[in-house]
Amino acid sequence: MEQTGFASFTTVNFYSGSKLNRLSWLRTSSEFINAALTSDDSRFVVLNRLNPLVYKGGDRNSLLATLSWKDVKDCILSSVKASGGDPHTTGDAVQVFGPDAYGLKLPEGADEETVKEFKKATDSIGPSTLALVFLGVDESQVPTKSLPGDLAGTKQQPAGTPYFALSLNFTPPSPTGKEWPMAALKKHLEEHPDYDFVDTRALAHAGTWPKSDAAILAHARSLIDWNERHHHCPACSRRQYSLWAGYKRGCSSGLRQAEQSPFITPFLGEHKHFGEDGKGDCPSTRLLSNFSYPRSDPVIIAGILSADGERILLGRQRTWPKSFYSCLAGFVEPGESLEEAVRREIHEEAGVGVGAVVYHSTQSWAFPSQFMIGVLGYAMEGQDSIRLDLDNELEDARWFTRAEVLQVLESSATSSLTKQDVEKFDENTRIHAKEDRKKGEAEGCPRNGDDEKWDSKAADGVVKAGDRHAATQAPFKIPGATAIAHVLIASWARKEAYLPPPPASSSGKGKM
Repeated sequence: MEQTGFASFTTVNFYSGSKLNRLSWLRTSSEFINAALTSDDSRFVVLNRLNPLVYKGGDRNSLLATLSWKDVKDCILSSVKASGGDPHTTGDAVQVFGPDAYGLKLPEGADEETVKEFKKATDSIGPSTLALVFLGVDESQVPTKSLPGDLAGTKQQPAGTPYFALSLNFTPPSPTGKEWPMAALKKHLEEHPDYDFVDTRALAHAGTWPKSDAAILAHARSLIDWNERHHHCPACSRRQYSLWAGYKRGCSSGLRQAEQSPFITPFLGEHKHFGEDGKGDCPSTRLLSNFSYPRSDPVIIAGILSADGERILLGRQRTWPKSFYSCLAGFVEPGESLEEAVRREIHEEAGVGVGAVVYHSTQSWAFPSQFMIGVLGYAMEGQDSIRLDLDNELEDARWFTRAEVLQVLESSATSSLTKQDVEKFDENTRIHAKEDRKKGEAEGCPRNGDDEKWDSKAADGVVKAGDRHAATQAPFKIPGATAIAHVLIASWARKEAYLPPPPASSSGKGKM
């Protein structure tokens, strides 16, 4: 088999291919962020329980919908006021980000070090009652691109289209029952006949989205989820707030040198100032802390092939819909290379020994913040027997032939999980996570009583590859084309991915 190219070098998976220039060097410039926010060209990706707003009906049915500054202005400005700020402190120019919008300032005569700390603690500070994140600027239709240093410290609106992510559900720690300004916009959009909110995992039309829209959504979803989850400082437990236009979370004790203002009051609780809470100085205000920034967790997802390259190993977790199989995957642990993570995960989950591993492509998976690293690899000769009793993560695993996979590829390319499947998957995940925390749970006991299994394991937990293959009678499903697992499976089945020669072959190069 002659190699004709490395197809994965040109693979752009779903949720990849963004057109945005993230302009990371301008996130600390409140002047720039405010100008971008209020631009007539700005667009807002709106999330309701992390599900994006899409069009409902017509030619754009199920495509990503974005709102304008005019559409969201009233609710955002109300959120500034609810955070103790005033968006019109400097006249006509609207200020949503930055210390001036919230009356934050130092006492007169503050020394140079204090001024430096204050700036660090207020760079593009945002409303405490809102999750609003600057994503970047689409410069694809402008002749020149922004470079580091451009636009910083100015109120000049950027060339191109600024994008922001906006949550309708962000709720700061506060007395229960309080309604925040975003509730009005949420109600309006939920009742609007031209819009809907959907989970893209259950959206059949998601595969028809422009790739840039899917990438922008992944970006928005991860950042909003991170901001919604993190309300308290991991170092000292004080409240956190948004910095860098949503790209950083700061400990509220960083504002201890500022004069008292309505913005600070909710962070103090029953105390008059931070020195009264008995928690001392927070290390996050003086040292670089990785929990202050968004995270992406590396996950390997592997298409493992038999030693002759003619079968692929797929498994199903106990929380998945019936007959649904996918590539095996797992988190990369500290101190591991990607290759080591692949070999460990496949051995732990299926008892299969893995030899050669080659990179294929990557995908951002914003559920909530995984970075999927797709690889292909070979099982070692004589080490392809499947056993599931090592960590009990999989309910079933088996080897599928190329012919079997090709049969289901076409139907899976346009398929998606149903809304009910996704809801059941999420609920089962929560239930089983809770069960697994209970002390005394018997290792290997059945945990999915309402989900019929395809077959039972052998008593010793070991099943030969041939036995699993022979038992495959019913149709099966694989992930749809928006998932990197589908891309890996398809690239092998259609002989599009470059691989080294199979270990069971004495000669030959090329594509498998």
